[in-house]
Amino acid sequence: MAKPKSLDGSVYRAPEGGWIAAIEVPAGPGGRRSRKKRRARTRAEAQALLRSMRAELDRNGSLPDGTRTVAQTVASYRSYRESQQVAPSTKSASNWMLDLIEDGLGHRRLARLSVVDCDEFLRACAVGLMQADGRARKPVGREHLKRIRATLIAAIRHEIRVGHIAMNVAELSVMPKAGAAAAGRRALTLDELGRLLSVAHGAIRVLIDLSGRNGLRPAEARGLQWPDVDLAAGVLRVKGQLDENDELAPPKTKASARAIRLDSGTVDLLAAWQDEQDRLQHRARVVWSDRELVVTTGRGTPINRNNYRRTLRSLCGRADIEPPITPYELRHTAISHQADMGHSSWQIADWAGTSERMISERYRHKLSGISSLGPVQLKPHSLPSDSR
Repeated sequence: MAKPKSLDGSVYRAPEGGWIAAIEVPAGPGGRRSRKKRRARTRAEAQALLRSMRAELDRNGSLPDGTRTVAQTVASYRSYRESQQVAPSTKSASNWMLDLIEDGLGHRRLARLSVVDCDEFLRACAVGLMQADGRARKPVGREHLKRIRATLIAAIRHEIRVGHIAMNVAELSVMPKAGAAAAGRRALTLDELGRLLSVAHGAIRVLIDLSGRNGLRPAEARGLQWPDVDLAAGVLRVKGQLDENDELAPPKTKASARAIRLDSGTVDLLAAWQDEQDRLQHRARVVWSDRELVVTTGRGTPINRNNYRRTLRSLCGRADIEPPITPYELRHTAISHQADMGHSSWQIADWAGTSERMISERYRHKLSGISSLGPVQLKPHSLPSDSR
């Protein structure tokens, strides 16, 4: 009686070390049978490979050659994603995650990719990957790490769908434990925020106020336009943001589109900056880039996000704030103080254009210190429908 195909194959130790999973492949058009082999580091991995090879034979009657790399997987999935109708910001985030996967795992063969490889890659992301030129990447936060893992799973799942592999080892990977190596967000005390505003001037001071006191995302603050600001009514409407190419893009989410009431401090600051911007435009004349942005350089162009980050770091040094903060931590500061004032999560989520879960799990930080600036009052944006 012939041996069932599901029982074909064997696992044995390789002479040079490691293990080999081998299986007989049915005869091809020329009538020749062949034996496919896959290498593994452990016996358990080899047995898992053998099971996936058997499943592939049962399903398709053949096996891929095993030379396909994760880099090719990334390229295939990237092409597939680009063929879909997705928002530019979503596509940009997907490409960033695929770049990380390609840097960390691209050289590995897809058929030999193991759960251990995936786990080590995620741990490397958590502490900061090394780039090809030897420079260190910033550590990836836990929320982004979850998305990177999900993208890796989706890319390999796409390979399964088109028949290049039978098993998705990324689904068995685990998230690394949160530790001191993972950089966490923080918020400024009101005293620190006051010192930071006191040393800032011009466009940067406006950006700090919009994010640190009014809770705008850095991209929302940089993309704010004058037609969306009503200084007489003291209302600011968030209708979009700047993408990574400094082009206007839709809001991050539906909840991000909102209107915010401004206090007299922000209104006075914006009015003074508007006068200063008029003088800058008159001086720049024909080279002025008329995009109606609230916060601009001396030529009317958007504030570059990398320059903003570097300038903010320098200002933190002048204001004796250590460690320095990032632009996004200014938003954390505004939201944390709203929580410290006793406002509910749903009120703050509505005001900040996010979800209650994000308020409680990500944005809120424990604060200490005595304010010399005064409280950052919550400014609800529940306006009549005809005024939005």
